[in-house]
Amino acid sequence: MLIQVKNLSKSFKIFKREPGIKGAFKSFLKRDYHLFHALQNINLNVDKGEILGILGENGAGKTTLIKLIIGLLHPTSGTISVDNYTPWERNHDYLRQVSVVMGQKNQLWWDIPASESFLLNKHIYQIDNKQYEKVLSELVELLDIKEKLNIQVRRLSLGERMKMEIIAALLHQPRIVLLDEPTLGLDVISQSKIREFVKYHNEQYKTTFVITSHYTKDIQEMCERVFVLNKGEQIYDGDFNNLIKSVNPKRKFIYELSNDYDSKIIEQLTKQFDFTIKDNVITAELSETILNDLLIKLLAISSPKTLSFEDLPVEETLRSFFANPTKYLK
Repeated sequence: MLIQVKNLSKSFKIFKREPGIKGAFKSFLKRDYHLFHALQNINLNVDKGEILGILGENGAGKTTLIKLIIGLLHPTSGTISVDNYTPWERNHDYLRQVSVVMGQKNQLWWDIPASESFLLNKHIYQIDNKQYEKVLSELVELLDIKEKLNIQVRRLSLGERMKMEIIAALLHQPRIVLLDEPTLGLDVISQSKIREFVKYHNEQYKTTFVITSHYTKDIQEMCERVFVLNKGEQIYDGDFNNLIKSVNPKRKFIYELSNDYDSKIIEQLTKQFDFTIKDNVITAELSETILNDLLIKLLAISSPKTLSFEDLPVEETLRSFFANPTKYLK
């Protein structure tokens, strides 16, 4: 097991005060502190070469977990082992094996070209010249960013900067890469490029990725397994598609009848199945089993002009899930 998280908890001491002069005076005399539990009793194992998605609403504890795994924070209790290293000990051998990209924070120098920052990383990680040139050229080609290498970082678009951030994080070929909101604010094409890159890099080099994202499509396209956090507690660890099916097992079904169908038989079916019919087109949202039963009976009546199945939007499914997760995880 490459990453092992056992009984992990992290709490923060938060200072609260009322607005205005009165609030400032009261807080001067007596500060009002509250204990905020960002994570509570988290247990997680990640295998080598896996792409794990971490899902959760704002404030669920996703970024806190990433910071604990990389060693930027110390836990209140519990342990983390990453390839037999303790992250917050900041061992040099450990730091050479991991990398982190945070969508809301820059690691590149703002006023110089990204190529200069890459050279700095080359010397920090003591990367051999040939290896550096080989890795850099491959990453630049995959992310299609060659023409922007010598332009000041502050003059790049958000998508271009994020690609440069990912290159900087992967130059030393880490075994573990933590991506915290890597597609935040990016356009559709840039998001797609980064997803394709992550999948390719994982397949090619067996790099382990741990990804948090607010974009469901990121998780859906890159991760088979998801770890779901809700208000600092883990509520699901398993296959993403199984989670979606457990929350909303229905599929959309569109069936266009031929012109010579028997309207009386269709009328009888409306009493047995929940569907609508308009202009010879039947539309239904039903579970897989019921949908199969309906399809068998429709095919017995006549062959369709057109027939299609659609999965219901994943975003809507997850919205329902986070509104009341205990309802679906009994």
